[in-house]
Amino acid sequence: MERTLLRTGIAGSGYAAKFHYDALLRVFSVKLDISGAYSPTMGKLEQFTGPRNMKAYKSLEDLINDVDVVHVCTPPSTHEQL
Repeated sequence: MERTLLRTGIAGSGYAAKFHYDALLRVFSVKLDISGAYSPTMGKLEQFTGPRNMKAYKSLEDLINDVDVVHVCTPPSTHEQL
């Protein structure tokens, strides 16, 4: 049986984003494409995406438009707005 492709992205670039990225690499029930990440802090975003060879999205809207699932890895006070 062929696994379904699921495009995923990460909103955030700190500890939680790193934790989710590592966890996503261990998912085997579906085929994942970790499309990239978004963060309003460009320096932290580049530090997160660069070593992982991920796309650094300049806007949250662009990330949302490119993926099926967004992992919200930002401080809890920002979750509802995102």
